[in-house]
Amino acid sequence: MSTTPAPCKPEIFKNGSPVAFVDGSSAPVEKWVQEVARQAEARVDWHYSGGVAQILCLGDVVSRSRVLVVMKKLEDQLDGRVMRYLNQGEKGLYRRGDEDNPLQQVPEDAIGGFLNPLTGEQDFITRPKES
Repeated sequence: MSTTPAPCKPEIFKNGSPVAFVDGSSAPVEKWVQEVARQAEARVDWHYSGGVAQILCLGDVVSRSRVLVVMKKLEDQLDGRVMRYLNQGEKGLYRRGDEDNPLQQVPEDAIGGFLNPLTGEQDFITRPKES
């Protein structure tokens, strides 16, 4: 019997900085992220954005660096795959409820978002213009 992981902790969701994008099912991603947080001694959580698990870290540059080191060390233990590691300050994927964040701007006519496999950036599907 599988269990659904708890939602991303609100403080990390709102204030955390994106560290990586992961492709994986929720239970294995949750287990892996918890182990990363434990070993890095950092506040780390995740949530899905357009089908991609967005890993967030809440803390200073030093704790974020520890998280990245541990993620890379444990990458082969992830039942899934790391799609991309992000640099400090790099734009993450859209987080519903965080629309005031200038890094999370979404086109007004957007009806969906996805991670563009060619650019590694978030792109949006927009509503067709009416003639």
